[in-house]
Amino acid sequence: MSITPLKAPQVLHPGCRRYRTSLAVLTLLTTAFALWLFVRSLGHVAWNPAAWLLIPLFTILVSIISFSFWTSTLGLWLTIRQGRRQHALPRPNDGPLPRTAILMPVYNETPASVFANVQAMLESLATTQHAAEFDLFVLSDTTDPDIWLEEERMWGRLRQRTTGPTNLFYRRRPKNTSRKAGNIADFCERWGTQYDLMIVLDADSVMDGHTMVEMSRRMQDDPSLGILQVPPVPVNRLSFFARLQQFSARLFSPVHMEGFSSWASFDSNYWGHNAIIRVAPFIEHCGLPKLPGVAPLGGEILSHDFVEAALMARGGWKVSLAHDLAGSYEECPTTLLDYAKRDQRWCQGNLQHMRLIISEGLRPISRLHLAMGVMAYLSSPLWLVFTLLGLLAMAIDGLWIGSSQERVSGLVVFGFTMFLLMAPKVWSLVALAFDKPRREQFGGWSKIIPSVFIETIASILVAPIMMFFHTRFVISTLLGEKVQWNAQNRGDGDIDLLTACRVFGPHTIAGLVGSALVLFFSPGLFLWLSPILVGLTLTIPFSRILGSVELGQWLAHRRLLLIPEEAELTPILKLQRKANEQHEQYADAHDRDQLFTELLSDPGFQALHASILQQTSSGTPAPEAKVREWTQAILNHGPESLSVEDRRQLLLDREALRELHIQYRVRQLHPDEGVVAKAV
Repeated sequence: MSITPLKAPQVLHPGCRRYRTSLAVLTLLTTAFALWLFVRSLGHVAWNPAAWLLIPLFTILVSIISFSFWTSTLGLWLTIRQGRRQHALPRPNDGPLPRTAILMPVYNETPASVFANVQAMLESLATTQHAAEFDLFVLSDTTDPDIWLEEERMWGRLRQRTTGPTNLFYRRRPKNTSRKAGNIADFCERWGTQYDLMIVLDADSVMDGHTMVEMSRRMQDDPSLGILQVPPVPVNRLSFFARLQQFSARLFSPVHMEGFSSWASFDSNYWGHNAIIRVAPFIEHCGLPKLPGVAPLGGEILSHDFVEAALMARGGWKVSLAHDLAGSYEECPTTLLDYAKRDQRWCQGNLQHMRLIISEGLRPISRLHLAMGVMAYLSSPLWLVFTLLGLLAMAIDGLWIGSSQERVSGLVVFGFTMFLLMAPKVWSLVALAFDKPRREQFGGWSKIIPSVFIETIASILVAPIMMFFHTRFVISTLLGEKVQWNAQNRGDGDIDLLTACRVFGPHTIAGLVGSALVLFFSPGLFLWLSPILVGLTLTIPFSRILGSVELGQWLAHRRLLLIPEEAELTPILKLQRKANEQHEQYADAHDRDQLFTELLSDPGFQALHASILQQTSSGTPAPEAKVREWTQAILNHGPESLSVEDRRQLLLDREALRELHIQYRVRQLHPDEGVVAKAV
């Protein structure tokens, strides 16, 4: 695919250049002021070599915090000035829309959940006047043969039950080359020319039909718009940790998104899902290059979304954020362990972007997005090094306590830094004070204030744990350790004690050793470092508390950490819940482990599987010797005698399965008659 840079769009939102200039100036001034305070707090230690290293580290770290602070402050100002935002849904029907494909890539997911989301979106689209202009594709990269067959069974069942005008397609790739990016690329190569637009989802995504119609209409209204990202809201999970994330995202994100959108304008970003993309320019400009060298920092690009947004913008197309649209949802990790596993994948992918920041032709804001993604993970080891260097600087000069003036100056620096970190939360509460209807959706002040307190304490304790994880992830990636991109655990579930001890034991040891050293050399510093040391020391019990579904439900019953979608389900979430119940009942009544046997004995299921292989050109003939071996094993010892890999290969051979199906049916009907396996 061509990725030749073209002239980038020059039209920005009104005031965007002013916002960008103001944001840059305010960030620089705030960083300079914080640096001045910091240098003053060092006193005569500033001449210490270790202390000198603190100055550039502090400058980098405080500039990141300052930038985020002013983005949220800008968002607060715009939110108050504009008043309560009214979601632009739905608009009256104003003619046909472009042909749009809805893509749901899946990889070893729970089929009942996937097809419940699919059913909900089909039913929601059916309530619009544009359902016939959408087709929905389930694009499977599943490698587990039992999950593969369950996907096919549920797709066939849903297709028979669906009466709406939206077509539902299913395709499975024999090999999951290039992961999700390769899955989308395969769709574009096969069927992309038949569609003007595509809405890309995740396996846990669900979007309201009216939202998707509005997304398509906005793309139609602005022919220069290449990507329109709708921020997804995390919902549906029950654990304490998941409800913390849902509450935080729902309460604090809107103000930040308002500020982000104001300066990003049409140089915004793409988050990989819950976004609509113009297919033709995506095919032309967004082919991912291979990075020089080997993995983990070279080879295939893992975190593709930021890069695709940068390439789309480089090609002259707008990338925008539709933060005013409702009806866009996802689910979040339910335990600290699952959250860390996801972050490890993202860490390796984002660190690859270091090589792309200086790529030719990228727009400055695209480079900023890539740099911010890198620093989201690099900042953790920088904070750790900064803390250790600070202790070393004081140890060298014997200033474990310091003079009273230096203690006061240090307290001022600490207080100013904490203000920059915590103010965005306060700004969200200020915005809420101007929006009574939204405030009531969170349960009113009597529920919001204690919920914010719980979320803040939990965030303070989680921060050093994730700093430890991120530091380890960065170091292991730089040392060449590759991460495995396996299927995500999307269900609610606690962390057992042995797993918690194994995974979080190093955190606890680091916290205990650090606490002992600080208390021995300078007890006065322990209070300063307590957020880090206490969080690390208590990681094992805290991780189990965070994963507790019982605690999450206890808080929910008291309307704490409440989000509007829990107070009142939206139409799409009502459809999703109903569909989930139906698909879970069906899955419980049909044992997944027996699906391969069912495929061999059920003519309808066998015909469905063969039809999918034929129509998607995804079949691969197996060696004849292998087919004879598998046939003998199945007829003599049963379908369960085949290994997972053998079943996966056999499921790709349409003709071999057809012949085996006939022989297996004969054996079932005439069990006393010998059947000789025929060569195929």
